[in-house]
Amino acid sequence: MLDSGDCIRSGNIGIPLRPEPAWDWMRQAGYDAITIGNREFHITAGGFLAKTRGAPCPLLCANIRPKQPETPLPVQPVWQTVHQGVRVAVIGLTVPMVTPRMKTAPLSAYLFDSPIETAKLWVPRLRPEADLLIALTHIGVSQDRLLAEACPELDLILGGHSHTPINPPEQVNGVWMSQSPPFCKGATLLTLTRSGAHWELSASDRV
Repeated sequence: MLDSGDCIRSGNIGIPLRPEPAWDWMRQAGYDAITIGNREFHITAGGFLAKTRGAPCPLLCANIRPKQPETPLPVQPVWQTVHQGVRVAVIGLTVPMVTPRMKTAPLSAYLFDSPIETAKLWVPRLRPEADLLIALTHIGVSQDRLLAEACPELDLILGGHSHTPINPPEQVNGVWMSQSPPFCKGATLLTLTRSGAHWELSASDRV
């Protein structure tokens, strides 16, 4: 089970004093990986750690980096597993919230790189290691489409951020794309069937 971010209730600059209750709910549901959204991020290391404290599974974001090597980073770029004999790799990509050109950059402990340029570096490295290669994104549907154009090696993009439900999934440049409704209004159960080197969408159910 995967999530594309904005799981918690804290605002972008808020710092929770207690672990977010959403983490416990997601632990009970059995989530496997979550890509951070703008709500999970904070420009300070302390705020970022406070927001992500208690997360039930790996938090993903490949296009973020600390400005100083000693700054803690509570996310990882990729999550990999083997499920029923299928090698699965999931790369997390998040909308750039602080870039070097922004006026807020001097205040932030972290900087974001372009999610699409980051994917173009990671996807060729992951492809030989994965039977199923998924981009779990929080960049919005228009950027997801550009991602599919830039990285046709992907099998599936599961998106967020734009609050644009996509069901049934659409296919862009041979890459399947889906986005579930925001605010826990629904989840999407996708059934994929392997056909040679590719995956075909067998079913898409909104639950």
